[in-house]
Amino acid sequence: MRNRIILILFVFASTVCFAIIPLSSSPSWTSNDYDYSTGGGFADINGDGYVDFCTSNGNDMAINKQGIYFNNNGILETQASWHSSDSGYFGHLYLGDVNNDGLMDLAVSYLGIGTSNQGKCRIYTNSGNALQPVPNWLSADQYNSFDVCFGDVDLDGDLDLAVAAGDAYNSLQTPARVYKNNNGAFETSPFWIANDSTPTDAARFADLNNDGYLDLIVGGRRKLSVYYNQNGILEHAASWSITTKGWVLRLATGDYDNDGWIDLVIAENGQLSGDSSRINVFKNNQGQLNTFPSFSMQRSRHYCSCVAWADVNNDDYLDLAAGGWWEPLVVFENHSGVLDTFAGWTYNNGNLVSEALVLGDIRNYHIVTRTDTFIGNGTRKLIYAKKSPWQKLVSVRKNNAVLSYSEFCFDPLTAWVALASTPSSTDTIFVTYFYSSYPDLVVTNWTQNLGNYLFYNTTPQEVRENQITNINILKFEITPNPFMTTIMFQTDYKINSIITIYNTAGKLIKTLSKSPLIWNGQDEKGKIVSEGIYFVNAKIGNQIITKKIVKLT
Repeated sequence: MRNRIILILFVFASTVCFAIIPLSSSPSWTSNDYDYSTGGGFADINGDGYVDFCTSNGNDMAINKQGIYFNNNGILETQASWHSSDSGYFGHLYLGDVNNDGLMDLAVSYLGIGTSNQGKCRIYTNSGNALQPVPNWLSADQYNSFDVCFGDVDLDGDLDLAVAAGDAYNSLQTPARVYKNNNGAFETSPFWIANDSTPTDAARFADLNNDGYLDLIVGGRRKLSVYYNQNGILEHAASWSITTKGWVLRLATGDYDNDGWIDLVIAENGQLSGDSSRINVFKNNQGQLNTFPSFSMQRSRHYCSCVAWADVNNDDYLDLAAGGWWEPLVVFENHSGVLDTFAGWTYNNGNLVSEALVLGDIRNYHIVTRTDTFIGNGTRKLIYAKKSPWQKLVSVRKNNAVLSYSEFCFDPLTAWVALASTPSSTDTIFVTYFYSSYPDLVVTNWTQNLGNYLFYNTTPQEVRENQITNINILKFEITPNPFMTTIMFQTDYKINSIITIYNTAGKLIKTLSKSPLIWNGQDEKGKIVSEGIYFVNAKIGNQIITKKIVKLT
């Protein structure tokens, strides 16, 4: 929370409203290490098939470290077992594979306190089992920043980093900026800086005009701007900009009406003098955002702070989650492209100070494997998948060839892939990923003595794994063999299952989850394994069965 005033709060009785948004009525999990948590994100950091919960901490209240709550077979740690070695007043975070090794890395902003404590944005790379505790990259310049995000501006197949900079509290007018990634090595000075120096707090990349290039959306104090991307070059002066009535703290992109154009939602905060608070949704009219909101959500307080899109009830339309400072946490249901403006689900304990909302499947209860197909046209390199957010990217294939991680970059939060080489008009691209049909909701909580909250999706699994004692294996096939492309198994129960692949020395090569599965011949780090004999173990309920396969070069 961007607030250094210590307030005496009255604790109100918890009130819950529940409609047909299937989330638990009270927290299913609470962290207890009492940071000033700000940023949050899901990623399978250690490669065990379950998403872990990453946080960035400190805000402008205390010197904290980044943390990871590892997910042990569907149960989050209540205290983060990984921490960064550096400490500071950190803002929000973003997760992405910055060095194209197939492992998710972490970027973090540095909020600081006015001019007396400005800092550097930083990136922590993934070693395979955890993040490196020391940042792999630091910006050369120092400033106040509240948000970061990844996007491939020049479509060269690696992730660039955008930063929302400045400090409205102290009228520090530092412009937004982007740092270029050169094959996994970031330049320490920005290669793009906005002309506008309005203090900003939120940034996201999205292809708003559907031209195949990622545009940059930036929100700040009473201003929302879009810097369009012209063939890989961001304009320095925003060609779309509106005056807002509040302080844009967070924004999120998603196609809420399924018309093929990416829409925008913002959380405007009314804490600063003269500002007002609201959550506004801006429809995208075939490449141009409306200058007036299509939906303004009904809120009774003054401190809206965060928003996120996800299809919580599996009706194929994105619902809208939102939170505020000392406000209820809410979800607005989407009815075939028409959003409720009154919340269909609410949780309120009076002291919840929401900073970031994250949606995903902690227990792997509702993981779906999906492959989206795209036909090349000889020019387009940016591809959007149909479902978001992703739990995990499985593979990207061009025709029958699996692309290595060096041939593309991707964003699991907003579900795009950027290819390093342009597909021809005879090429077909297949993007295979896991997503949750009924995601859970996590909120980071600035209130230090309360912790972060997880709300399980209450939609039941058909049968839970720990209830199964006898399973009939109806099918377990690997085709073709030698060298598999697909692992298919079928049982008489729909349950979570894990596939592990070992070499003849007993070394774990790859872990997969959910059927059908595609092994692309790579190990956990994206390296193509050598030819030879491998063993596929399928853990289905309480049973483990094994098949031998032969991989040929």
